[in-house]
Amino acid sequence: MAIAKKQSIKVQIYNHLKDAILSRQLPPGKQLVENDISETLKVSRTPVRAAIDLLANEGLDIKPNKGAFVTSPTRNEILQAYDLRKKLEIMAADIAIEHLSNGDFIVMEDCIRIEKEALFTKDMPSYLKANHDFHMVYTNKCGNQFLIRFIEKLINQTSIYLILFDIVFDKETSAVPYGYKEHREIMWMFKQRKRDELVSCLENHFDNAVKSLRTQNEYKDLKGIFR
Repeated sequence: MAIAKKQSIKVQIYNHLKDAILSRQLPPGKQLVENDISETLKVSRTPVRAAIDLLANEGLDIKPNKGAFVTSPTRNEILQAYDLRKKLEIMAADIAIEHLSNGDFIVMEDCIRIEKEALFTKDMPSYLKANHDFHMVYTNKCGNQFLIRFIEKLINQTSIYLILFDIVFDKETSAVPYGYKEHREIMWMFKQRKRDELVSCLENHFDNAVKSLRTQNEYKDLKGIFR
């Protein structure tokens, strides 16, 4: 019973922290102090540490002997990540264009549908999964396991930047979601086997993704997210 209860506390803390990051209540660079969290919740540091370890696997910045922080990339780091991802995905797409099947296009279409709904309802978790799955459909068809692995890692990394900075998910934004439309164009170029146009679509897609990032938001105190 004690183990189950400890597991439940860990999951609750994890969900609180993750939701706070997803909803942009915690700022990039914010330190997650175990003592503060455990004192606020009146629990031991063990489940708090376990929850932070779970978040570390999803891109939380862990500094040895210094603590855990919400990742805080510089704009140059963000640009480098997107630029590398763009180049690698174009490479994968050039190989995959001859190997995509009707079944692959059905999966891509489904991803676009889910993505569109998630964008307009501001359902970030659903959007991130649909976005990930769309890009991995053609990435997986390139047949190069090293390329696949690197691209997926970059997708996961840039997803963190979307969580922290994409203006489409601002609560008061007037920005109109557009990403799903670009995915539809990308899929169409795959279907038509138009390599040059496909490259152009992918370049525009990643360039627009960077343009939609904003690095200033309103944030909460760490203790405030548990009230």
